[in-house]
Amino acid sequence: MADDSQDGESVDIGHLHVDTQGNATFKRLPTNQLVEALQLSIPYSVGGLEARPAHDVLCEDFLAVEIVHFPKTGRTIPKATAPHRFSDFTISSYAPVAFRHFRENFNIKPEDYLNVTQNQRTLLPKFYGLYCYQV
Repeated sequence: MADDSQDGESVDIGHLHVDTQGNATFKRLPTNQLVEALQLSIPYSVGGLEARPAHDVLCEDFLAVEIVHFPKTGRTIPKATAPHRFSDFTISSYAPVAFRHFRENFNIKPEDYLNVTQNQRTLLPKFYGLYCYQV
């Protein structure tokens, strides 16, 4: 439920809460932590796919889920993850091979993802995949 509030009052819109200082949280998690975690994990997921050979998309590719744990200190095995300043988190990537197929067919390059930070209304994230962030 949204609150109609004046300046200086906190606002709740669904799971989004904005306090009196303008700090936003989503499900009690600071939004900057969520954004930075996704900025770390999406290139990791997309880059890992580029190293794999491409194949025709199968029905099972739409059901695949890849789960990657990002410890705060980073890790080196099995594939390196960078250290970060948040608590440990896990990212689940749904149908990554199918989304790679869409990106290739629509000629969307990994560097095009920068458009997301410059144009908040872009549809580009829909081609990069479906992700689940868990603390």
